[in-house]
Amino acid sequence: MLQPSQGYEIYLKSLNDNLPSQAVCDQEKRLIAAALEAFTKKGYIDATVQDIVSIARASKSTFYKYYDNKEAVLIRILHLLTDVLIEKVEHSLQAHPPTSKRTFYAIRAYIETCFLHREITKLLMVDTVGVAPSLEKIRQELHQYFARIFHREISQALRNDQRIQHSDAWVLSYAMVGAVQQVIIQSLIVEVPPNPDHLAEVLETMLSRSLRKENSKKAKHPNLTNEH
Repeated sequence: MLQPSQGYEIYLKSLNDNLPSQAVCDQEKRLIAAALEAFTKKGYIDATVQDIVSIARASKSTFYKYYDNKEAVLIRILHLLTDVLIEKVEHSLQAHPPTSKRTFYAIRAYIETCFLHREITKLLMVDTVGVAPSLEKIRQELHQYFARIFHREISQALRNDQRIQHSDAWVLSYAMVGAVQQVIIQSLIVEVPPNPDHLAEVLETMLSRSLRKENSKKAKHPNLTNEH
């Protein structure tokens, strides 16, 4: 049976610092922080509801007031992280004018937020992949959401260039989401993660080069525009 540790207090503080007060009540925050501690220490598969309530110093009846099972806690955590990621990325986009550099700031905001919540992100992006279909559905929805953001930014950058096809923008959008996700995952499994500025710069440069290459290809072969 697990007992509260410094990890639990860190998770609880992080929840208090990064979530709006109305989003999660204090009692539920304690359960979420305890679940994070249990999942991180024992692994999601081996952690039990009893472990969670022991760390939170709560009763099982309190736990079941909020969740049906431990999978429901994990889904709740993913939703909370998703909400924070979306808020940070959208705020970054709104804070910068619609230039190619704006994509850099959005990517950096995403990476920085994942690194700030390193243990939570690792739990959700690495440790629990494939354990629950409902979790995979939420991950897919998150990927689609950020693909739409990339598509919006790419489309705006190319709005005056009719040679770029709608389908091309979507391909690039999903490719960028996959690239960002893989860079974050690889960064999470090393002891010291790379600098978010450097990672964002490399990813933004990769996108810019892809767009320039696509422009060049369509300029050399204008008939490609009508082949789709």
